[in-house]
Amino acid sequence: MTNPGESYEQHPEAAGLENPFKRRLILLEDLESSDRLLRQVLPVRELRSARPDSPWWHYGGCIELGSIQVAAGIHPPLQMLAGERPELTVLLGYGGEQQVHQASQHWCCPPDGCLILSGEAYASESTLLSALAFELSLERVLSTATTMAGLGHKPSHWKEELQHSHGWCLSGEAVEVPLQTLLRQELGKADQLLGHSQALVDRLQLDDQIYRLIAALVLPDLRLETPLDRLTQKDQQGRDAFDELIDYIKINLSQPLNLTMLENQSHYSRRALQYAFRERLGCTATQWIRNQRLDLARRRLQNPVPGDSVAGIATLCGYRSLSLFGVDFQQRFHVKPSQLLREARASQPSTSS
Repeated sequence: MTNPGESYEQHPEAAGLENPFKRRLILLEDLESSDRLLRQVLPVRELRSARPDSPWWHYGGCIELGSIQVAAGIHPPLQMLAGERPELTVLLGYGGEQQVHQASQHWCCPPDGCLILSGEAYASESTLLSALAFELSLERVLSTATTMAGLGHKPSHWKEELQHSHGWCLSGEAVEVPLQTLLRQELGKADQLLGHSQALVDRLQLDDQIYRLIAALVLPDLRLETPLDRLTQKDQQGRDAFDELIDYIKINLSQPLNLTMLENQSHYSRRALQYAFRERLGCTATQWIRNQRLDLARRRLQNPVPGDSVAGIATLCGYRSLSLFGVDFQQRFHVKPSQLLREARASQPSTSS
């Protein structure tokens, strides 16, 4: 182990890579030391060199930025398994490439890339790499976003959005580019300030600025005036985007409704939709829509108008199969729809003179 700022001459491949904390990194010459360092920041389960026949080296360090601990490093090709954590993991590339596999998703973090990973377990493999990694509290990101938006509550779809992984690069013209640029600038400022005083870094609350930038990166509502005004208005009315989606479903029960259509209507992701229905209504979207259709059908069967039939009411309530309607109706209300319609007609006053 060498001192911070040690010359990179013995590893020329590392010398040419950028890293905002490069002068603070210590040379680690065994994989166990690298493992211990990374575990201070990341939920590392397994760490191994992708070139086991070559001597190991790793320029690494843990940098404290208020409440955030940053793992900064330059190292040869590496493979890592990380466990599940209820936090957000931020990866910033400065050299080389990192491939990240998480559930069914695959991400690539190039030298100008930024990944924000949800709390799920992940596996990563890299080329010769220079990068930063740190974890953020999901709840603090939510609270920060709520403060930024001037809202009195945390919109339910924000938490769902944060439970998905995201990735961006500095190339392109999207609004995420200047936000990621600002994030990198804040980290560069931190390195300069650390040369004077750790206390100064803490007092300037750079960690709060990092939380704000991450919130703006992940939550589009914070980047656009119109959606934010709309959110504020809905908050004052005690309603949000999910309430609007429920209204839409109730108005369109006669139409085909599936998760793809609901995603397009609400701008929720499929996973966010599923979570919102479970969290707020205690069932899946499909179950809730079916129950709404059956409730509507029962009301129509109990109060028929001339010309009503079981088939017509089933179609009106969104059923394309009469047999399926009969099965679902009997399972929910323990009576055949035809019997309910007959009883309702028999109880209606006769219109004959």
